[in-house]
Amino acid sequence: MPLIKFKVSWEEDDATYRNIVLVSSQSFFEFHTCIKFSLQFPENMEGLFYLIDEKRVKGITLSSVVEKNLRGAPELSMKKTPVGALINDPDQKFIYECVHPKAWTFLVEIISISPFDSDLINYPKCIKSEGISPVNFISMATEKDAVAEIVEKYDLNNTEGFGDEGEDEAGLDGFGEEGAEEAGGFGEEV
Repeated sequence: MPLIKFKVSWEEDDATYRNIVLVSSQSFFEFHTCIKFSLQFPENMEGLFYLIDEKRVKGITLSSVVEKNLRGAPELSMKKTPVGALINDPDQKFIYECVHPKAWTFLVEIISISPFDSDLINYPKCIKSEGISPVNFISMATEKDAVAEIVEKYDLNNTEGFGDEGEDEAGLDGFGEEGAEEAGGFGEEV
């Protein structure tokens, strides 16, 4: 039973990824659950794994909803299929899609395969987390929209009346020589 380390990268932003290690005998459903937890996705969110070739053509489909693997069925069960059963070579890749209105998609690729050395660690386990989860990315975009709304509401982008356009010919203070005497006498002496 080898340990398999995967990199799960968000297609929208490849700087967002999670490295997840699991035992080859663990199911795709356990992998799916670990991905959801590491990316802060809703617990009840469903998902799909697709086995893909080097041209990213989708092959076998695994569903989190399907309960049994039936011969000739269009989708296999994540719960009943061990991850190691679909790994034919060390460069094997998968697509992971979230069944969600935002339809987040991730590329899943093998980083390494190593011998299983300890029963002390609970697998699957996220060992590296980089970038903002798509869930948080959307809330940040919403916050930015709120700021833009305030700028627009209070017309903060309008600079009319400031700078060169608002100055008169006499200068920044608005006083010429005639107004200087009234303002405190810093003009020409009389």
